[in-house]
Amino acid sequence: MKLSKRIGWLTGLCAMAFVFVFLPGSISAETASGKDKAMWAWFPNEDINTEESREEMVSFAEEKGVNVIYLNIGAREDLPYIQKHPEQYQAFIQLAHANGIEVHALDGAAEWALAENRHVALSRLFDVLDYNRKAGEDEKFDGIQLDIEPYLLDEWDTDERADVIDQYLKGLHVIDSIVQSPKMKSDFEFMVAMPFWFDGEKYETTYKGVTKPLSDHVMDTVTDGVAIMAYRDFAEGRDSISYHTEHEIQYANQIDSKVILGVETQYLEPYEKVSFFEEGEAYMNEQLQILDELYENEPSYAGQAIHKYQSYQTMKP
Repeated sequence: MKLSKRIGWLTGLCAMAFVFVFLPGSISAETASGKDKAMWAWFPNEDINTEESREEMVSFAEEKGVNVIYLNIGAREDLPYIQKHPEQYQAFIQLAHANGIEVHALDGAAEWALAENRHVALSRLFDVLDYNRKAGEDEKFDGIQLDIEPYLLDEWDTDERADVIDQYLKGLHVIDSIVQSPKMKSDFEFMVAMPFWFDGEKYETTYKGVTKPLSDHVMDTVTDGVAIMAYRDFAEGRDSISYHTEHEIQYANQIDSKVILGVETQYLEPYEKVSFFEEGEAYMNEQLQILDELYENEPSYAGQAIHKYQSYQTMKP
């Protein structure tokens, strides 16, 4: 090969390599085993309201290896934020997608577990579907996650708990049926956040004539999987993250579902074991790496999630 041709060939190869490495969206951001690394973000009025804030969150996500963001769409003052400022979501999602980051809508409230308030949860879903219908292809949400926590209701610690659970599961079924319908895009996901202790004996639940842990009923109902609020600050041993999520991982394996393991970074004194706030980010990353190695070959293990953007930003190294 003549020198001039060889130089031209090498120059072209280098250019291709440059494009592959540096074009937006080409960088892989995920756990070491290749699973998702997600982050909850609850304050769109601060997180995406300006070009600077949007760029800051995407840059932070890239720095931390986050490839999925759960972004709140809910009420700020009189209307859901997504209704008031769709243009902010369009700009943010376009930027996130250009950098290889998925964005899932996020919202929830304890009272949505009740049948009388189910319309509110449905309205949030329809807000997202309507937004996606109007948005450009690179501006659409990749899914929706609902954080409905029925145990925060007054009725939970009364004789009405069984009825509350029944209403909660039926509501999840209604939403899941809409998302899984043939009219929906197959790549739009619906997930729920649930606490690790739904698998406890205390919460054995009879639903549709079958008695088993509440966690199993939730996973049976929500086709695309769950994000477990596995809020402990160590990976292994008794009362650890893996100790509290082993049942869900194994059950999800059986039903071909998926599980995201969520951890906490907020200051939650006197509940130190619930959050990595005291230990800091380096220790948290060590524990998350242990989890990743522990579960990487489990079919249902889909990754990890950090709660939440603001406290993750400010936690000590």
